[in-house]
Amino acid sequence: MYREQILRVKEDENVPFLLVGNKSDLEDKRQVSVEEAKSRADQWNVNYVETSAKTRANVDKVFFDLMREIRARKMEDSKEKNGKKKRKSLAKRIRERCCIL
Repeated sequence: MYREQILRVKEDENVPFLLVGNKSDLEDKRQVSVEEAKSRADQWNVNYVETSAKTRANVDKVFFDLMREIRARKMEDSKEKNGKKKRKSLAKRIRERCCIL
């Protein structure tokens, strides 16, 4: 599966994933049952969404869900890295970046 390859390359278990089933409009040609897909998503501790590019069903939802997941993880990482560091004032941050000649 692609997930294992990504995890091996990234060397990090904290990679945001969504399991996406496509072509949900072709129910008669389904190759993976909803139950099987949900079971795999549960194993991986990720969300499962079915989409259809033809009907646009859940296409935007997948991108928004993934962006939410990425932002949430970035916030967690930022909090862990910064710990209890005080945040500099806006004026001080501007002075550090500006050069007046």
